[in-house]
Amino acid sequence: MCEHREQIRVRWVDTDASGRIHFTTPFRWFEIAEFELLRAVGVPHGSHHEVDFPRVSVGATYRRPLRVDDVVEVRIRPGRIGERSITYQCDVYHAEELVIDGFVTCVAVGPDGQSCPLPERLRRALTV
Repeated sequence: MCEHREQIRVRWVDTDASGRIHFTTPFRWFEIAEFELLRAVGVPHGSHHEVDFPRVSVGATYRRPLRVDDVVEVRIRPGRIGERSITYQCDVYHAEELVIDGFVTCVAVGPDGQSCPLPERLRRALTV
């Protein structure tokens, strides 16, 4: 399966009063990496005009604090591709050390708001 790596610098806005990243920050990074993964495999987000991909489950385990100006690498890859959903495995590294591991599960939803099968083009692109 494919993998995408995205370098990101921790910004002041990403931190909380303690000076460490806010617990929500990795979820924004995961979304950035997902958009770039889809662009890299030729299926940019939004190219499935009739299908949306809301998140139904997200999680992260924080192994070490990150601070302003740390440069991290977000690595994303499809962990599980179901008939109607994709779970992405998302890992964040700082200086080659795993500092956050997480996941995002998205479900394909049609115009009627109901889940629907993943577009075949997307499935093929993510399993190469």
